[in-house]
Amino acid sequence: MKDYFKLAFDVNNYKGKYRYYYCTKSSHFNHVLKTVLLSDVGIEISSACDTELISSLTKTGQIPPDTQIICNGYKTEDYLTGIFKLMCDKRCTVLPIVDSKGELEHYIEQSKRLTNISIGIRLNMSYISSYARESRFGLFPEDILYHYKTSIHGKDNLKLTTLHFFNDKGIENTDSYWTTLAEVVHFYCYLKKINPCLTTLDIGGGMPFKDNLNHNPNISELIFRIVSTIKDICTLEEVDEPDIITEFGKYTVAESTGTLFKILERKKGNERDWAIIDGSFITHLPDTWAIKQNYPVLPVNNLESDLIPYTLGGITCDSADFFPNNGDAESIMLPDTNEEQFVAFFHTGAYQEALSGFGGINHCLIPAPKHIIIDENEVKEITISTFSEKQSSQNMLAILGYQ
Repeated sequence: MKDYFKLAFDVNNYKGKYRYYYCTKSSHFNHVLKTVLLSDVGIEISSACDTELISSLTKTGQIPPDTQIICNGYKTEDYLTGIFKLMCDKRCTVLPIVDSKGELEHYIEQSKRLTNISIGIRLNMSYISSYARESRFGLFPEDILYHYKTSIHGKDNLKLTTLHFFNDKGIENTDSYWTTLAEVVHFYCYLKKINPCLTTLDIGGGMPFKDNLNHNPNISELIFRIVSTIKDICTLEEVDEPDIITEFGKYTVAESTGTLFKILERKKGNERDWAIIDGSFITHLPDTWAIKQNYPVLPVNNLESDLIPYTLGGITCDSADFFPNNGDAESIMLPDTNEEQFVAFFHTGAYQEALSGFGGINHCLIPAPKHIIIDENEVKEITISTFSEKQSSQNMLAILGYQ
């Protein structure tokens, strides 16, 4: 991604800088975050517990002292306390993204005792006529302008440096996305003219990843058009182009993980054949059920056999526990064999363990699966370790209060 932006900057003679951020909510696992931090990136967080996680990593030196932490999401009292603690510790740079008027008032009050507080403000996208959904996030343009003029302008210890937006459908090559981006950049330019401290545009996350075998998104083309759009509008508005930051979660970690199921039984149906897996899509891959997320799926053995179509069914008692279920495809091709069969879902590294409640109680008391980490060490040797064993019945009963 850094290379994509560098190329787009060079071709467009873009004067700003680019910074990559990883959003922890995609995967909080230590082995993930430790690997991410090797690539000189910023971190985006979204909860009070996240601030404790960051604090622990700064104390052990795993987060370099010049790392910037973006604090997104709604700020509860505990979350605000954690943010101000990170600011006071000064082991990293903290950039809260204001989501409401009430939150802004906390930074105004803290600026009386803390020096050099920089903040961003999230833009509520509902003001754009082509934006499809009402949004609960952020502030409308007129509110941002009002609060800047009445509460931020002229304060030595409080600077508005960043404008943040997130397109609900992510970054996509559609007329709607380019219209939305243009509207946001025009507002950035307007705000920049009255607030010289504004230097950065946070375009959020949502970079597409390969979510099926036939999907090959042209990332370079997307980045080039984003950069050229921002450059052209800033040139037209006679405003210096902003530094660009992104918050990529799925793009960072999706392709780091695969999920393997064993086929327990094959059943004939009226209109389709069923293959029952030793797990549940609702439990183990909840995005397939909740948002109809697609993934690349392949059989991993018996590949010399002919392939026939199946719908995969989970072992819960729910009629919604099956895959594919999004209309893009009606079946998964599996070897026509009576031998033991496994099927793999690839690029499942983002959100799935968090949404299913790793280490907790799952739907129909389906146990959490065994987790194995396959890595490569410094001398290019493959290392394999068990992160966690399959969840036991005793563990689930203990969580539920049974002795």
